Formats: sequence, C-alpha cells, structure tokens
Amino acid sequence: MQKKLIALALASAFAAPAFAATSNVDIYGVMNLSVERIDSSVSGKDKSTSINSNSSRLGFKGTEDLGGGLAAIWQIESSIAADSGSGTLAARNTFVGLKGGFGTVMLGKIDTPMKGLGRAVDNFGDGIADSRNILGSSTAPNAAGTRGTSLWDARPNNTIQYVTPDFSGLSGSLAYSTDTGAGSGSNANNPCVVGLDCNKNDAWSVAANYNNGPLLLGAGYEKHNTLNAATSPNDISSKIWRVIAGYSFAGAKIGGLYEKASGDLLTNNDNLADRKAWGLFGNYAIGAITLKANYLKADDTSNIANSSAKQYTLGADYALSKRTTAYAFYAKVKNDTNASYGLGAGAGPSNTAFGTAGVDPSVFGLGMKHTF
Repeated sequence: MQKKLIALALASAFAAPAFAATSNVDIYGVMNLSVERIDSSVSGKDKSTSINSNSSRLGFKGTEDLGGGLAAIWQIESSIAADSGSGTLAARNTFVGLKGGFGTVMLGKIDTPMKGLGRAVDNFGDGIADSRNILGSSTAPNAAGTRGTSLWDARPNNTIQYVTPDFSGLSGSLAYSTDTGAGSGSNANNPCVVGLDCNKNDAWSVAANYNNGPLLLGAGYEKHNTLNAATSPNDISSKIWRVIAGYSFAGAKIGGLYEKASGDLLTNNDNLADRKAWGLFGNYAIGAITLKANYLKADDTSNIANSSAKQYTLGADYALSKRTTAYAFYAKVKNDTNASYGLGAGAGPSNTAFGTAGVDPSVFGLGMKHTF
C-alpha cells in the first residue's frame, strides 16, 4: 500500500509541471499608489490631499505554439483602482493574435503606435504628473478656456495592429481602428446611429522606431475621422505628427519629443486648431537613486491667443528591490490667460485636477510601485 502511495505521489509530481507547461499562462501586474497634495490654485482654499492608484493593473497572457514558427498569442489586462477597491475587466490592452517570422498581428483594444512614442521617453508616465497633461491634446483649450478631450496617446476599441519583426533595433507598427467608439453602437463622444456611416469614426496610426544600444529614435503619424453629431453629420478630422529622440550614457538618459497636431472644429475647414508642443526629459542614476526631470511646453492654438502652457516636474526614485520602488515628485503647470491645462491626464478621470483658465495647479506626491 505504501509503495502505491509513493508511486502516485511521484506521478503527480511529474504531471503537474507538464500541465503547467502546456497551459502557458502568465500572470503579471503593477500596483502603483501615491499620496498627493494638490493645489488647484483657484483660491486660497483649493488644496486637497488624496490617495491615487496610478494605472495599477492585473493581466493574464499566454502563447500557443502552432508549429512552423507560428504562435497564437493573447492577453487580457484589467485596470485596478487600488485606492477604492474596484476595477474594470479588460479595460487595458486586451487582444488575440498571431506571431511569426512575418511579425505580429493583433485584434482587440490596443495602445496606438503613436502612444508608444510618448511612453518611450516620459519619466513620470501613468501618474498625475504624466507628460500627457501637456502633450497630445487634440484641441488644446477652446474659446471658453476648456481643454478638449485628447484623441492621442489612446487605447482605442476595435483595433487591428501589425508590428514588424525587429531588424537590429529597427521596427515599425501600423494600426487601424474601425470604430473608436464603444463597440458597434452609439457612444456619447462619437454618435453612430442609423443612417450615418459608422466607419467615419475610424482612426489610423503608424510609427517607426530605432532602439539599439544608447540611441533611441522614433517618428509617427495618426489621423482620426469623426462624425460631428447625430443631428449634424459633418465629417471632422484630427491628425498629429510626432518625433522622439533619446540617448543613454554614463548612468544618464536624455530625451526629447516634438509634435504638431491639427484638427477641424465644427466644420470641414482644416487647420482651425493647429498646435505645436514639445518636451525635454532627463534622468540620472546614482546607485539605488534615480533623479528625474521633465519640461513640457504647448504653444498657442492657432485660433486662440494666449493659450500656451508649460509643465515642470522634478522627482526621485529609490529602488528598494528590482521590483519595488519608492518615489517622490513635484509638478506644476503654468497656464497662459486662455489656457486651462491641468494634472492627471495620464492617470484617469478620478485623478484629474484641471484648473480655471489662467491658473497654475501644482502637486507634491509620495508613492510606491511594485511590479509582479
């Protein structure tokens, strides 16, 4: 009897790893929380303290070998609001696809190639001091001083994306979103109703990257076509060009980004909301400490005078381990008279701290990030 039990135990020990190998499912995630003191600068009493979950996430991904160098890939990534104990299933990069010598093809909800360019250089991504507070705004502030919703640096629905193989550091990607709204039906921003062409809510994004050794280079173009409104089916479009560069040396990394965006307003007239923006990024590692800085500048929108803005951000990371980092930062946005840029564009609506036109919001924060 004892020998039979030993044999069963040995069989189980060998069977378990074999099952795990064939299932090939990886669990990963990020927990990133910070406590922040925000000053919206509207009046002397507009200060608040909050705890924020900065793009925390939980994901599952896997591959299946199909033979002949071909593999099936999939991923389901969900957002986690760790500060409030909630989240949204599959709200982040979620797709199924094929990978082989030809490259990778994916279908689902996927970051655009344009977004990847900005993420490659930002030192304070996914938090309240994200560079997207200034960069990537499709319309900047309107005549009433309110900043428009950003189309860029997005993760649109209904996307097919192709990524080339890596050729000694050179790669490219192309994405097409058939309907950037909420599925095939209507949504508040881009109504798609009977009698109107839903494909007019589509978008194209393309980028090329070179990342080899100390040098990083990238360039991209993206265009969105949108229906004006259900009752006024005029086509409007927005587009953006972006280039990035970076260089690493002796523990330091420096980078730059330049972009030019343009968009129609309520008619088919082009170039009514042209805007240029740029940023400089730098960090320097000293042992376990990494010092970081961003400087961002948005020029006036072509149709609105005095609508420029700047953002200054300083911070430091302390590596507690390879997976855990403690950090501190300070950021301030300085708005011109008719600009209302704010904080939190890369952290989600619950973290935003947009001010009134002409005021200058700021934030000081302490946090910890753990990846697994």
